[in-house]
Amino acid sequence: MLALESGLEKLRNHIDDKQLFAAGAKLLLAVSGGSDSLGLLCLFSKLRLQRPITLLCCHVNHGLRGEHSDSDEALVKDICLKLNVPVICRRVQLEEGGDLENRAREARFEVLYHLLDIYNFDYIVLGHQQEDQAETILMNMFRGTGINGMAGIRIKQNRLLHPLLGFTREELQAIVTECGFTWATDATNEDTSFKRNHLRRELIPYLQAHFAPDLLDKLSHLASVMEDADAYFKQQAASRFKRRRIDKEPGLISFEIKGLKRLSDTELYYFFKHCYTEVCYEEMDFFNTHFQALKALMEGGGSAKLYLPNDVIAYREYENLSFSWGELETPELQEQTVEEDRVWAVFGGYRFQFKNLKLLPKGYEPDETNVILDADDIVWPLTIRSREPGDRFIPSGMSNHKKLKHFFIDSKVPARLRDQVPIIADGNRILWVVGYRVDERALPRESSSKLLQIIVEPVDDRPKRMVRVKQKGKKQ
Repeated sequence: MLALESGLEKLRNHIDDKQLFAAGAKLLLAVSGGSDSLGLLCLFSKLRLQRPITLLCCHVNHGLRGEHSDSDEALVKDICLKLNVPVICRRVQLEEGGDLENRAREARFEVLYHLLDIYNFDYIVLGHQQEDQAETILMNMFRGTGINGMAGIRIKQNRLLHPLLGFTREELQAIVTECGFTWATDATNEDTSFKRNHLRRELIPYLQAHFAPDLLDKLSHLASVMEDADAYFKQQAASRFKRRRIDKEPGLISFEIKGLKRLSDTELYYFFKHCYTEVCYEEMDFFNTHFQALKALMEGGGSAKLYLPNDVIAYREYENLSFSWGELETPELQEQTVEEDRVWAVFGGYRFQFKNLKLLPKGYEPDETNVILDADDIVWPLTIRSREPGDRFIPSGMSNHKKLKHFFIDSKVPARLRDQVPIIADGNRILWVVGYRVDERALPRESSSKLLQIIVEPVDDRPKRMVRVKQKGKKQ
């Protein structure tokens, strides 16, 4: 019983060191019938006698190898019966076509996650071992990868456990043999036309023979180092996310580009990936191509947007980079008419208060939510509306007309927000671009006999402070 006892001690130490699961855990073992997964089954069936855990075995029959697939299923059922481990077998039907290996994997995990949920189990436990880890790292390296890919298979990732990454295939085969069982063999694993099989059967043995006899140990160590590095950069990204976030709108996560440009490419990659995950709660679909596209967006000019997987949209809006899940709603706003005796009006989620004055209040300082206008020349009624084609006004501090479109561009108002900026006008004359500038001609004069004060405040879940870009010249 040397192989089994040694393997059990190794497994227990590994579980404790990595804190893979707590006492009383309910574990779903994925067992194909090969030596690795049968080694997993043998080890955990014995561990169950020493620790309070609940086991359920699952075998997925893809039906790709005819009677051989059925033979694998029968083998797993027989061994589970002898070990007194409950087993569920499921058959899946795969249509003909390319990328069969990945489609089979997806179908298999769909079954496993379904069982995990309906039986309320804690983890799916898989039998990947040291050689699988080496193959994964090398395959990732040849594809082109970073820290995350060089970390290979994670020991624990969400609800997946890989407790055998420290075992060799020979160790697991010795355990299965010692328990009195034989394992199934898949002839397709010998077909070196598949890249992974070529790696396993030819490249890894060549590297072991000519460069590093302990290649598997070295790659396992590399994976451990890279996993620690990956965790570090993720933690740093999460910290930066909290510190740099400057959200000004519901549904939008925003950051100043200036600070992001100081980050290294590695730091920026993890930061972008964290933003992506925060928006759509999905980490797996963010790749280097998306990072490069986001970096180009950030380094560009003006306003632009980028569509990412899982309905994530990134926006460059002048000095800010923002992320949203799906298109942001931009409700159509209804023009409001304000008669001379009206005190309140609501437009686009903002409440406007109108007060008639004769004198400027002592200590009055105009800002983006509180202005006083010369009312002598106002033609009633006023309107509160969105921008219209051809809108022009003379921004305070200037002497010439300026198209509102150009004013918004110069003020760096994001294009998607321009229709949401309230405009107060009398007839065709703009009096106030709310939150930005009053028309120069509407400013109070010493000769003004009537004044109109307008105060604006939010009435819904919009930002408490309206966006305002500093301008040269007068405050208004």
